[in-house]
Amino acid sequence: MTFLTAVRYGVDAAVAYHGGDTDKYLGEVDRLVAPLLMHLAEEDEFISKSAQAEIKAALANKPNATVFSYPGQNHAFSRHNGTHYNAAAAALANERTGEFLRQQLR
Repeated sequence: MTFLTAVRYGVDAAVAYHGGDTDKYLGEVDRLVAPLLMHLAEEDEFISKSAQAEIKAALANKPNATVFSYPGQNHAFSRHNGTHYNAAAAALANERTGEFLRQQLR
């Protein structure tokens, strides 16, 4: 899980595309030092809307964390050839990820 990697290990940056179970570990959010980018599909079958709200609230005051939501998207919307693949949403997420990594890993 990318969130745990970001809070428990000395990574330079972390990107989570499908942050299932992140809400279970939000008690560790104060340990987040690495820059974190998270992509959440608003219709994710594995991350409830209430869990998404908890994630967003927990990360809202962390200047090194950015959360993007993708309306109408299901889990794994960016998984090429996957059941819920959406080319436009995946391209946007990938563009955001590329920019994030360019900024963080200079």
